[in-house]
Amino acid sequence: MAVARERRKHDRILVKWPVVVVTPQRYIGGEAKNISVGGASVVCTRDPGRYEPLRLAIKIPASEELLQVTGIVVWSKLQAQPNDLYACETGIRFTSFIGNSRQYLTEAIAKCLRLK
Repeated sequence: MAVARERRKHDRILVKWPVVVVTPQRYIGGEAKNISVGGASVVCTRDPGRYEPLRLAIKIPASEELLQVTGIVVWSKLQAQPNDLYACETGIRFTSFIGNSRQYLTEAIAKCLRLK
């Protein structure tokens, strides 16, 4: 039996970072579950849709930095939550970084990996 190989190009870390997803129609609150410089898995309160590029503002806890990135949805799945609420887990591939966001994210990932 063959073992599945990891296809990701970048180191990925597990996180619980607050996120605001900005679509052309609305702002959607959420939380990043894992992140790399290539993208993130984000649980949102609503499905952001797959049709438009998104902007994301991601807060790195214990840091002054706010990551600002653009990306596209590559997958999503609706999840039932307690209290009859629903959430949408969404895989987002980053397409560009605004300002020094790539550097801040790279440093945050490296720091987390060193602490393991």
